[in-house]
Amino acid sequence: MLDPTTLFTYDKHIDSRTLTGETLLVTLDAFTDAGHAQEIIDEHLLGALGSRVIGRLDLDQVFDYGAHRPEITLERDRFLDYEKPEIVLHEITGPGGDPFYLLTGPEPTLEWERLAAALRIVVEQLGIRRIVLAQSFPAPVPHTRPLQITTYADDPSHIREPRPLPSTFRMRSSFTHLLTMRLGEAGHETVGLVAHVPQYLHEMGYPEAAIALLGAIETESGLTLPVGALAPAARETRQLVDEQVAQAPQLGELIANLERGYDGSLLAGAPGSQEGAPDAEMPSDEQISEEIERFLAELSGDEGTSAEPGDDEDGASEERPGPAL
Repeated sequence: MLDPTTLFTYDKHIDSRTLTGETLLVTLDAFTDAGHAQEIIDEHLLGALGSRVIGRLDLDQVFDYGAHRPEITLERDRFLDYEKPEIVLHEITGPGGDPFYLLTGPEPTLEWERLAAALRIVVEQLGIRRIVLAQSFPAPVPHTRPLQITTYADDPSHIREPRPLPSTFRMRSSFTHLLTMRLGEAGHETVGLVAHVPQYLHEMGYPEAAIALLGAIETESGLTLPVGALAPAARETRQLVDEQVAQAPQLGELIANLERGYDGSLLAGAPGSQEGAPDAEMPSDEQISEEIERFLAELSGDEGTSAEPGDDEDGASEERPGPAL
């Protein structure tokens, strides 16, 4: 492994010895930021609370630009507005005046072990006592029921409100999963939170997921975090979704099936389990995907379209419709 100490640099005029925060919140992207929950949390906290950048990771060493091409604007005959990806460490001052840290940016795609070692060094330099990781993923759940949060940790005894998955799963890892393990092995309390965003809403901004994660972060970290403008944004989004679902009978039927599965799983006492709903006919992934496409097309038709970059087979950028908050 290459030297991890060359990956992170404090900004000029920052003396790490004077920093006193004890909690680190990590919102680095995983394979998906369903409902843009991490993005919404970042923008909300950095906009609502006092903050400053205290350091950056050298992303050129750990990021595959070819696989995740940043956006740039071509204005007729010149390039503008290159969106430089960054992994940034912020110091945020909470409502009560106590500082904490927020690590934001894209998921690193190279040298995970080296980067995990670099972040462990930062955690130890700053005297951070607890690390909380927040993320979201698309799940077969209805938006008409309370949004579920599940938890994981280096050591389950560190979780203050345990909400585990009901079974064992083999899945593709993200960097934050590895980071949880490596920090835990080094003796640092590390807890992960995952919001289950309705699959048919995962491509749109879904403030309810951000609100649920903020509440869980408070529980696990002891921080006090404002919800502020997210609450009315969540109500507006819910109203918009309900109006569109009312006009899409097939999607409404799928959601009804998801509701039966959700309610049955609660009766069984295992979030996500279908044992308590033997009569619930769950929609297939293909059915959900088809209805998602129709739903988002109808939703964006009312609200206009926003460009969300995607790569086709030739690597060219295309615009996909999607509602914006």
